[in-house]
Amino acid sequence: MANTGGKYLRFDEGRIGLRRFREGVNDAPRVIGFPYAGGQSLAFRELAGELPQEWGMWAIDPPGHGWTPGPALETIPDMVDAYLLHIPQELLDGAVLVGHSLGGCVAFALTQQLQEHGRATRAVVLSAARPPHRKDEYESFLTMTDERLLECLIQIGGVPTQWAAEPEIFDHFKGALRADFRAFEAFEIDRPLEGVPAMAFGGMQDVVCRPQHVFEWSRYCPGCRVDFVGGDHLYLQSQADQLAPRIAAFLNELPASDAKYGGG
Repeated sequence: MANTGGKYLRFDEGRIGLRRFREGVNDAPRVIGFPYAGGQSLAFRELAGELPQEWGMWAIDPPGHGWTPGPALETIPDMVDAYLLHIPQELLDGAVLVGHSLGGCVAFALTQQLQEHGRATRAVVLSAARPPHRKDEYESFLTMTDERLLECLIQIGGVPTQWAAEPEIFDHFKGALRADFRAFEAFEIDRPLEGVPAMAFGGMQDVVCRPQHVFEWSRYCPGCRVDFVGGDHLYLQSQADQLAPRIAAFLNELPASDAKYGGG
């Protein structure tokens, strides 16, 4: 794979970032992480530290997030098209796509598009991802004032508490956040994903994706397994020590005939 000697790769004139936490060994799982709304590749740092060290671990900085310039993309199909076009095929093919919240929806849609192109992922892991048919049962992020949105993000641990006293910091990030929320709340699924092992995780105290709704991913991923960890919406970071062994167990329990991973 070209240019994998560095820890941070850039594609599409720098608009897509790809952070390599570690290369991994041949035939070991290769994980690619897709972050939550407003998030970046470093959201997967704790998970990378807890997953088996022989696994490859990468994570995405979408346009306008982390170390990439904006503007942020406003639809999940646009995100998927960008990743299909610019992320090296040898990295995506055979990978395990792990997405948290908005990232779970992106991972689902990308897996489906790869399948349509005759390409296969090893598995997909949907973490704290709200099923799209349940969006009307939650307060819309898009209708919130800036003040209410900042308050909500502080409550769920998405931004530091001190931002309440420094709203100018939030002003710097809110454009990308609102673009992500537009993508998240417009997302729909018109057909199920079949033939790809899937697992959905939830947080027991999550108010952004309530535990009872996690089970409903079986509507879109027939045979989807479901499990829970402690914590609220951002358990990806706070409870990575619980999440990582569950992901590892899921992959290790897949049929032996599916156990080969491409690349490293």
